[in-house]
Amino acid sequence: MATILIIDDESGIRYIAKTILSQNPGADPLTILEASSGSQGLELLTQYHPELVLLDYRLPDMDGSEWLHQAQELRPTAVILVSASSELEHIAHKHSLVVGTLAKPFKLDKLRITVLDALSRGLPGGVSP
Repeated sequence: MATILIIDDESGIRYIAKTILSQNPGADPLTILEASSGSQGLELLTQYHPELVLLDYRLPDMDGSEWLHQAQELRPTAVILVSASSELEHIAHKHSLVVGTLAKPFKLDKLRITVLDALSRGLPGGVSP
């Protein structure tokens, strides 16, 4: 059973992502954690060791680059960047933890496919969960 951490300051985005990812018929159930800030996300990262993080790039307490840097120091894990920024792909290529991107607003099927693909590939750089 994989654990996914959703970090987004918008409760509606967290709710939609959790609902969609919880509906995974025929597959192992996912444990889904939620954080509304980058600092809360870092705490959950060290406490629960999720296999995958859905990270909103623009958080009120830190941006995605800062979060990725701190996560790399604490516990490397696969990250899918989520943002409405037109520079999302450019930003993603700068960070070794990033295994995928989702542009807001995203389609629900795209969310599911991106997450399942990332989970099937594992962590970047061959790091084991």
